[in-house]
Parts: sequence; C-alpha cells; structure tokens
Amino acid sequence: MRNRDDLRRTLLRIDGRGYKAYKDIEEEYDFGDYQLHIDRAQGDPFASPSRARIRLRQEVARFPSDTFKNKSREIALRDYITRAFQSACIKYGRGVRGTGNSGVIAIDAPGQEILQRTSVFVTESSIETRFVVGLPAFGRKIAGRQAESMFFSEIPRIVKASLYYKNLDIESLLLHLETAEDADFLRKKLEEIFLYNLLLCFSNL
Repeated sequence: MRNRDDLRRTLLRIDGRGYKAYKDIEEEYDFGDYQLHIDRAQGDPFASPSRARIRLRQEVARFPSDTFKNKSREIALRDYITRAFQSACIKYGRGVRGTGNSGVIAIDAPGQEILQRTSVFVTESSIETRFVVGLPAFGRKIAGRQAESMFFSEIPRIVKASLYYKNLDIESLLLHLETAEDADFLRKKLEEIFLYNLLLCFSNL
C-alpha cells in the first residue's frame, strides 16, 4: 500500500498529460485514519466515472455493535450511511468542473425504501463505502491540481461527515434503525398469520 504523499506526487507528475495517464493512480493509499482504494480510473472524461472505495477501521469510525447487531439493523445502518455520504458529497463536493464528468463525487443514490445496498459494508472491524469520482480534465488533458483538491480536501471532509459515528445525527440514526427493525418484525408476524390461516383453511377441507 502506498501513502497519501505518493498519490499527491503522481497527480502533480501527470498534470497536463493525456487523460489515460490517470491509470497511474490505480492503487491503494494510506490516509492515516482510512485507506483510499482507486479501483478503476476511467480512460476518458466522458466515460463512466472512476470507481473508488474508502475503508475505515472501527477503532476510528466507532459504530457501536448494537447499531448492526442483527440483519435488520445492519441493512438499515448501511442505508443510513449511504444517505449521509450522499448528503456530504452534495455539501462538500464542488461538483462538475472541466470536461465531461470532471469533478463529480457521488454514491449510488437511495430512494425512499430501506434496502440492502452494495454501496456500504459494515463489520466488527471496518466500514467500507464504494463511490465514484469523475477525474477532472480540461479537454482531454489531466487537471492534476483539481484532482488533488478532490482527494485531499473534498473527500476527507465527506469521510469525516459521514463515516464517523460521532459526527452523525445519532437520534436520527437510531430512529432509522428502530423503524427498520420494527417494520421487519411486523412483516414477519404478518407472514406467520398468513401461513397459519392458510394451514387452517387446508385443515378444514
């Protein structure tokens, strides 16, 4: 794993070069509190944005095990973190700047439903979030300084706002978890009642 200074040096080295040189940043980087994984750097500013991940140790994130103690709560927590990350992208990301998707930082936007998502994973040891980054360019030339701002200013703020338990609205989070848990409990009870009535009907035939 490389460190954050390696990423900065690479971005400055490729600044102004052809866009495909962004492939040089595909790597894992240690940012201290978290690890940044750049899994796929797009080959063109008009292509689908690049794929990235943040992995944060629970020693840093500090989500209590009670927030993901069962399947209902785990799914709801992942959903809540996805929403928090999305809100932070809107608040701290500077948005499109340059050509195509340049400057975009985004996560798979959730709808109203609380669903199992692949954008966030939570375990006893870590939290991982998967998102996309539109690597910036002017024309088809790399905008290294703008990319540096994204990775060293915007994304750290997004991470701090959404992936640290202490920085979230705890009351809102707990309500989100409890609502999902209650809904799942009621759905299970309704299924049990339906099956009981179905068996009762068959027994009376």
